[in-house]
Amino acid sequence: MDNKVGSQIKRALRVTGDYFVSLVIFGIFSSIVFSIAKENIERGIYVFSIIIFLIMFSMIYSSMSGIAFKEKRPQYNINPSPYKGFLYGIIGVVPIFVVQLLYYLVDIVVYIPKELFMVKRRILQAFTGPLYWLAKLISYEIWAYHVVLLVIPVIAGLGYLAGHYEFYIMKKLKIFDKVKSKAKDKRKTNK
Repeated sequence: MDNKVGSQIKRALRVTGDYFVSLVIFGIFSSIVFSIAKENIERGIYVFSIIIFLIMFSMIYSSMSGIAFKEKRPQYNINPSPYKGFLYGIIGVVPIFVVQLLYYLVDIVVYIPKELFMVKRRILQAFTGPLYWLAKLISYEIWAYHVVLLVIPVIAGLGYLAGHYEFYIMKKLKIFDKVKSKAKDKRKTNK
């Protein structure tokens, strides 16, 4: 692990990769939501978007936590700032934002009739899939689908801070301790 600019961009693009993985999951399983929530598709997608957001959150958070833990090791001699994850998040959001800007480029280059405006908007909503619920919470306007991208650097920054200060949610909640004690109790009763 080194501190070169190319390596840092590569680590930041993990955020982009995690977003696109969650977007693919959203795309694949959204057809199931369409079939289940036939009467109220918008509400179904809203709830499904929250679930995918939680998956995306855990992916970005854990990958940034792991990166911080590795960068902090003394043998690499990087001495990172605890806030470096926010920078990784901002760099990771840039490709997503550029793809979203294609939304406006299509409007400039290609004439789209007003009848197809809703289809164009649905494409933007689908691309913002994991953050769709948050965009709807903020506003029904198109700008909200771009603003919600600011959540991603926050998630990356929090994950990096957690890895840097070795703060692990599962450890703090003592979830594994409960599982271990149940397994230990079960072994005792089986003997």
